[in-house]
Amino acid sequence: MSLTGLTARPLRVLQISDLHLCPDPGDVMGSGVDTDDSLAQVLDRVQQREHPLDLMMVSGDLAHTPEAGAYRRLRRTFNRLPWPVHCLPGNHDDPDLMEDTLAGDNIDCRKVLIRGDWLILLLDSVVPGESAGRLDDHELALLEETLSRHPARNALICLHHPVIPLGSAWMDRIGLANAQDLFQVIDAHPKVRGILFGHAHREVDEMRHGVRLLGAPSTGVQFAPHTPEPRVDDLPPGYRHLELHGDGRIQTRVEYLPQQAGLRRQAS
Repeated sequence: MSLTGLTARPLRVLQISDLHLCPDPGDVMGSGVDTDDSLAQVLDRVQQREHPLDLMMVSGDLAHTPEAGAYRRLRRTFNRLPWPVHCLPGNHDDPDLMEDTLAGDNIDCRKVLIRGDWLILLLDSVVPGESAGRLDDHELALLEETLSRHPARNALICLHHPVIPLGSAWMDRIGLANAQDLFQVIDAHPKVRGILFGHAHREVDEMRHGVRLLGAPSTGVQFAPHTPEPRVDDLPPGYRHLELHGDGRIQTRVEYLPQQAGLRRQAS
């Protein structure tokens, strides 16, 4: 029985991450992938295969260089979608510029959402000028206070930086620097069911003390796992789909564009 007194269908959530839109359309990252084009193809595939959705979560690095032009293009793109979009910043983003440019209409940058039996928290792990992340005292206090106010709801925590080592030395140096502070809070709240993150440009699915730790692939370029230095993988752009059940179960899968997808690339 749900908190509303009805047996509800699962909450359907889409996670996309690490969009890395450049200041002008058609610009590319060092890999040569046109990230505007790859995002468009991911969203087209989502609308063909995943409808209906209850919400979309964008877990950081919306822009590659945080300039208003990239955020304005995202605003136009996200406002055309048939479901609400919730955004949090990554280390490539300017959190204030991102929120000022995006928030409104179909797009939301609030930190706390309540949907049925679920409490969803969007945390800011950005340290200005740094690739690694950290949850400051304000974010940790918000987490503790919000979880304490909603002890009966299942909780999903979302942030940009990975909360566990992933086995790539370079990536592990730029993950969440104070993950133990996060775990100290959530270990006291048994209804925390999952943590979503991005930053790693690869899918992750691990468990810690009964909490599902989930990373999503990038809508642009993936990084190869278990490498001492950054190396681009040959996996195509992708996304993560989640079903959040009233009893706390999380069903999830990762989908990638077909390998033959005609992604626009920089001319050599």
